[in-house]
Formats: sequence, structure tokens, C-alpha cells
Amino acid sequence: MHIADILNMRISNPATWSKQELYDNLQAAVDVELWTIPLYLTALYSVQGLDAGNQKAYPAAAKLIESVVIQEMLHLELVSNLCNALGYAPRYPFPTYKETAGIPFLKPDVPPKYAGYQVKLGALDVNQLKLFCVIELPEPPGKPDWNKQTRYNSIGELYQALEIAISQQWKTLYIGATKNDKQQANFTDYSQKNHTSVGFSQIINSLDEALAAMQAIVKQGEGNRSTEEIPPKDQPPKEKPANYDPSDFDPAQSHFLKFNLILDILQGGLSPWTPATYPLIPHPDKQQLAVQATAQNQLSSGFRGFISELQTGFNTAQPKNMMPNSFYDSMFNLQNLITAVWQSGAVPAFPTE
Repeated sequence: MHIADILNMRISNPATWSKQELYDNLQAAVDVELWTIPLYLTALYSVQGLDAGNQKAYPAAAKLIESVVIQEMLHLELVSNLCNALGYAPRYPFPTYKETAGIPFLKPDVPPKYAGYQVKLGALDVNQLKLFCVIELPEPPGKPDWNKQTRYNSIGELYQALEIAISQQWKTLYIGATKNDKQQANFTDYSQKNHTSVGFSQIINSLDEALAAMQAIVKQGEGNRSTEEIPPKDQPPKEKPANYDPSDFDPAQSHFLKFNLILDILQGGLSPWTPATYPLIPHPDKQQLAVQATAQNQLSSGFRGFISELQTGFNTAQPKNMMPNSFYDSMFNLQNLITAVWQSGAVPAFPTE
């Protein structure tokens, strides 16, 4: 079942879910996390002059977006670990971005500041930042009444439901440490500081670890229920200035706060902090079209390879719980491939099947 089906169907109290209902909703969480990654990468690499070998020199707006993308990859890892611990093999479908389909969850009562956005792939601009803010919009106070609520109002509610269902079914579905050999820990910078902090890169072999993984997602990103900064105990360890790590840039800020800051910069016309993006060619000639087609075909091929690496990597036991080098090669190469399409004067597009 696809995310669009899950998040638009009539839901029941997660405390009463069947095993299959839990698996369907875990797959929905995988789809949500994966959906954000190409969307954010497309905006990030529309910024001119980004040198992958010198991320420390990126403009602040690009650093903020890059830190979010890395955390979204972390979230995808955490949800995949949850799936595997509970005996479900996660799938990684190609995301789709259509205005008619909207964001793959219902987000009511969008504040006026963020109204008027379109769901599409695009450059770093006001529309995309409005869209990103709505995706990461904090949850309203209070908890859903699962006996009355018939559909999700947000991604955050999906994670609340998963917490309830996993707590109910952990003892029945957990496959045991011996069989649970597909866990991944690719984000060592996010290791727990102590036993009370939220887990970041998290091997999941207990209910406490499962709940910690979901709380990491909730506090960093789509499920964040407040506009307050992330408490220090839940932040990744701070890097020394000489050891710049893009994943740790401004770690006190949730995804919403980071995107909201960039939106304020763009709307305020603060030119020193507004990075230049690649211009589109409105009427490309035959030669330009050929260059665009080549760049787009290479991106499509590279993204298919990335999806294949996800499918294989998270469904196969890996040495030291780390993805193979081929995964990292495919992931890091997306910057070159997306940038090449922008440089050709076109908007990058990703395969949908």
C-alpha cells in the first residue's frame, strides 16, 4: 500500500491495529522520509557555486538545507531499522511531485505566511521554502482522539500512531537480536550522549530503542510539535570548528525553524544572505535541448541506482551495520547529476517508476 493510500484512508485506533496495519503504516513512514529527499536536494543544488569538496564555504542557506537533507537520510535509516526489527522488509518507491496530489499528508489550517505554495520540484525560492515549511510545520498542541479521528492530519500524527502500535505489538513482532541483522548505523555523529537522550543513529533491538528512534525524527523534523529550539541533550555532539560537519550545522534548530529562517531571508530581500541560483533557459534551442536531455537522462539513471542501493542496502545484512561504498557513491553523485541539469538551464526531474 502506498503513502497516498495510507494517509487518505479511514484509520482506526492504533492500539487495535493488526500486524498488517502496522506494516502498512511503517511503509508510509518510509515513503514520507524518502519523498522529502529529492525535493530538498533539488532546491539545494540550484544554488550556484557549491563545491562538494568545500562544504564549509557554502552560503548559510545552503548549509541549513544540507543539514536537513542529511537528517532526512538519518530518518529514513531509523524507520528502515524499525521495519526490519519488526519483521517487515521496507520498500523504496520512486517519489512523485504533482500539484494535484499535494503533499503526501493532510496539513489543515496552513498559516497565511505559507499559503499559496505549489507542490513541485524547483529552485531555492519563496515557493519552495513555503512548501518546505508546510511539510515541516509543527504539530498543534494536544493528542488525537483515536476513537473519533478517522484520518491523519499530519505526519506527526502518523508517528504518534506508530508509537502506540509498536508499543502494543513489540513483544509479538520483534524478530530477536540474532535474526535482526539488517540494522544500519551510518550516522555515527548522531550517537547517543547518554541513556536519557534521544537516539540518533540507532540500532533497534528493544522497545526503548524503537521509541527513541521515533522521538529523534519527531524532535528534528516533520513531527516536531513546537517552534522551540531542540534541547541540548537531544542535539548531535558539537563539532570543533576545524572539523566542520554539514550534518551538525545549527543543531539547535528544527527543520521548520531552519526553513522558516531562509524564507524570512528570501522574503526580506536580504541580498547578502540570498544565494544566486542557476537561471532557466526559457526557450532552449536544439543544441541546448540535447544537453538538457543528456543531463536529465544521467540524473534518471543515477537516481535509479540510488533507489536500488536503498532497496538492497536496507534489506541485506551489512558488515559493521554500514552501507557498502556503492551506496555512498550513488548518494554523493546526486549532487553532480542534479547540478548538471540546473547548469543546462532546466529543472531536474526524477523517474517515477
